[in-house]
Amino acid sequence: MPVPFDSSFLHDATLVSLELAWGDGEVIFYLRTGNNPDFRLTVREVTAVTATRNFEWGPSGSVNTVTVSEQAVIVEMQSGDTITITGRFKAQV
Repeated sequence: MPVPFDSSFLHDATLVSLELAWGDGEVIFYLRTGNNPDFRLTVREVTAVTATRNFEWGPSGSVNTVTVSEQAVIVEMQSGDTITITGRFKAQV
């Protein structure tokens, strides 16, 4: 079931970095958007992390889509790669 979060503003955001705090079970996406150079998207109670970096559609550090549900956050990059974090979502501005 989707979580009420309009992620459309994250299209074209730049993925600056991704941080995994193993002991805390937390993943933080550090993103730069047109309106917010320091946007953070946090996933807590993380149980799984998967990511590809094959540049199937060509090199890009920009976000295509972000899908948020009660169980996971999936970030599809404009390179065609996906980052899937299983856990509980929290957005931070």
